[in-house]
Amino acid sequence: MKKKSFFKISIIYFIAISLVAVIFSLGYLGLIQNEYLSSFLIQVVVMLAIPLLMYTLLSSKNIKQTFADTGFKKISTSMILITILLGLVLYFLNSFVADIFGAIITLFGYEKITTPTIVPLNYEFLLKELLLTCILPAICEEFLHRGVVLFAGKKVKNTRFCLILSSILFGLVHLNINQFFYAAILGILIGYVGLVADSIIPCMIIHFMNNFLGTFIYYGAKLEWPIASIIQNVTNYIYSNAVTLLVVMFTSIPLLLLVYKLLVNRLKQERAKENMRKIINDLGMCNITLAEAQAKIDIINQILKQRTELRLLDNTNKEKFKFSEKIFIISSVVLGTLITISSFIWGII
Repeated sequence: MKKKSFFKISIIYFIAISLVAVIFSLGYLGLIQNEYLSSFLIQVVVMLAIPLLMYTLLSSKNIKQTFADTGFKKISTSMILITILLGLVLYFLNSFVADIFGAIITLFGYEKITTPTIVPLNYEFLLKELLLTCILPAICEEFLHRGVVLFAGKKVKNTRFCLILSSILFGLVHLNINQFFYAAILGILIGYVGLVADSIIPCMIIHFMNNFLGTFIYYGAKLEWPIASIIQNVTNYIYSNAVTLLVVMFTSIPLLLLVYKLLVNRLKQERAKENMRKIINDLGMCNITLAEAQAKIDIINQILKQRTELRLLDNTNKEKFKFSEKIFIISSVVLGTLITISSFIWGII
């Protein structure tokens, strides 16, 4: 990619967040009354199709190269299983963080205004919810934020900056104050997992798990499904008493963070094994054991005096941002912030 690539990324994101804001506004004004249509336009058209097409055209690449730039890389079965466990951990961690921030902003007078609607709880409705609130966001939102901003961005700017920026934008794209805080924090944790795995696939899996578990518990409890009902009853019991809630929260959060760290370390080991297997294949050592191959590679490393350290948050690229890049990055953040603040003042979104 050329050095001006981050300008392309910044303008792609600015156009996307602007269109998201327009569709949200049209929905609030009643000009788009079909929530499914609104969700489809935001997810599939604005966050996936347009960024995919723009990045491909502006970078003069084909679709396959665009997917490679945005982190689409196969991962092993063991890495998928670890990622699923991470999805479970981050769901509960995210729930606690959301409740904490929700309580804080309520103290400042925020009250979300909602219009209750009666919906038929049948399998057709649940399938639509699964598609629009679990599958599409996991693919489309991750493509725009982790794919374009983080994975493509880190090719031209330092990784730490791209991780933080993608997480802030991910929080702001929800366009409401209640979701901003925990979505931004979740974005950092998801993005870091993606960097560890060197793939956007784990990000999509975790995002799906987070949305799916929330949907499953909420609607499953209403339909009296056993597992969902048990989880909902335990949750209701915990939240019925302030002391119990505080004890559970402040004992669970450190434990969940510890488990997150252990699973991420395990993911690093699995990635290292995958890299080792690739090196073995590249060096034509397929017929020897992994231990023998490791010994040979250690000798090579000693000779070349190389370190095989995994540098996830490499901050060596300190090239200054051009004015054109700053304009669209700042504009994206400001636009998302203004709408987010308006949701805090009026509680309308």
